[in-house]
Amino acid sequence: MRLGICGGIERVKGAKENGFDYMEPGFGSVENWTEEEYQSFKEELKKYSMGCDCMNGFIPGDLKTVGPDVDYDKLSEYLDKGFKRANGLGVKTVVYGSGGSRRIPEGYSYYKAVNDIIYFVKRYAAPKAAEYGIYIVFEPLCKKETNIINTVKEGSMLAAAINEENVYCLADIYHCVEENDTWDDIKDLKGIIKHAHISNPVSEDERFKRQYLKSFEEFDYKGFVDAVKFAGCETISVEANTSDFDKDVISTGKILNALAR
Repeated sequence: MRLGICGGIERVKGAKENGFDYMEPGFGSVENWTEEEYQSFKEELKKYSMGCDCMNGFIPGDLKTVGPDVDYDKLSEYLDKGFKRANGLGVKTVVYGSGGSRRIPEGYSYYKAVNDIIYFVKRYAAPKAAEYGIYIVFEPLCKKETNIINTVKEGSMLAAAINEENVYCLADIYHCVEENDTWDDIKDLKGIIKHAHISNPVSEDERFKRQYLKSFEEFDYKGFVDAVKFAGCETISVEANTSDFDKDVISTGKILNALAR
């Protein structure tokens, strides 16, 4: 598996020095960069021979993909610029988490919301991504973050309903734990889970969940990595919080290089 770090230019050097292969910046962030910022990131990747396989943060919360206020013209314009820049970085996978964008408004039906997502992906996101050979992977998010498509099984059903060759699902260890997805649930979805996110998903203090990995003993990382590898994932990225990236990327790199290679 190829190993990635979520983040931008400030983390490229540390990621490379600790055995990671690529960066995973935010699609919306890159779309909003100035041309100078965009070129600087490209130059930093080239300097350290780092890839940019994936992007997350697909649609900002104020640009709705669900509900009565979806502006498809604005979405189309946003996607055109974003996918062009993604292609310029060599991106192959874009993660559609975007909990705010897809949140069901009060009083709006779940059935309509699911159909809104299917329509958006089939009519706009998937075709524009396909122009550049890019996959869309739908990220199930826990109920704390959004109110639609919360488990890997729901995410896989959505991908099946969309039924496009470049649409798959993602497994994020934090959301899996929050929603009681099991490693067997992931294995059962072999062929549809295309990408994964990892962090330390457990802590007695809610503030310290979703941290960088510190040791093999703190959680069953092997079980999760084995499951996503079995499911067919070729990439796994660290999407986690840290107060000391330079320190935490060392332990995380050691753990993932031992488990995922």
